Amino acid sequence: MVQPYKQRQPGSREQRRADERAAAKQKGAEPIKAATLATPNGHQHSEAFCLMWYACACGHRERIWNSRDGVTPFGFVCPSCKEPKLQHVDWREDSYAPNHQPSSGQRVWVDLTRERARTIAQRTIDQVAKSQQVPAHDFERIVDTVFNNGTAPDLVIWGYVEAS
Repeated sequence: MVQPYKQRQPGSREQRRADERAAAKQKGAEPIKAATLATPNGHQHSEAFCLMWYACACGHRERIWNSRDGVTPFGFVCPSCKEPKLQHVDWREDSYAPNHQPSSGQRVWVDLTRERARTIAQRTIDQVAKSQQVPAHDFERIVDTVFNNGTAPDLVIWGYVEAS
């Protein structure tokens, strides 16, 4: 028995792109350029510069600003219950706010720096490898994977400065 609610339905953007590709093939035109696939706000990603709601089953709820034209994780660790259950919710309530000024203490998605990628890679190695030494070339490969050519996001607390 076919269960239509379990079948994947194309989104409107996905359908529009498929229609554009089909039309271009019929006309013998060139493939669609990336610039024509931009969002209504002129960015590559729909969540670029948006305020987005994240919520957890424990009751924690917060609004996080994406300060970049890049994708953000759907879910991650909740600061209240420490479980990986904080998820992006109420997508229709995401609001485009390119000039948003975060308040002190608000969490913000920023571009991951290479130095921060090194810290994350080392922490991951410390947790996973425990007593094993990781060769330098493997460490750099892990850093490269975490950094992802500068496209990976990092979640920071606005106004927080780590004491030295």
